Amino acid sequence: MRIKEVRTRRSLTAAQLAVRCAGIGRPDLTASAISNIETGRRDNTGRRRRDVTVDELLALAKALQASPVHLLVPPAAGDEPYQVTPEVAAPASQVREWVRGYGLLPGDDRQVYLSEVPPGEFEEIAGVLFPAHQPWQLRQMRRTPTREEGTE
Repeated sequence: MRIKEVRTRRSLTAAQLAVRCAGIGRPDLTASAISNIETGRRDNTGRRRRDVTVDELLALAKALQASPVHLLVPPAAGDEPYQVTPEVAAPASQVREWVRGYGLLPGDDRQVYLSEVPPGEFEEIAGVLFPAHQPWQLRQMRRTPTREEGTE
């Protein structure tokens, strides 16, 4: 996570970021909690004392005025391997596209992936995933009734 890097770039202390978090409804993100998140402190058993929830990530991104993807995957990482899980790694640029919803990870099935895309976003996402098709071609690919089928 790049929270400390972005916070420092914004010239904010952990306490100032905590005040911003409280102002957007997350008073539980105290300076101490933020410090634990940033340092990844571990308890006596070696487990992280402070994992980050999705809700916390979104609140920190809002408080820092940064997209969550920029807190997760370094923008300058390019094609360096980025570990998604202990068993899955992909180039950082590919992971950034996946987090944004514009790409798949190795081994993902496009049809399964696209089944979760809302209809209003399908053309945009499909245009990215299937660049050979232009938006007008995607509209033609959808089945539309013809006059012979009773629409006039």
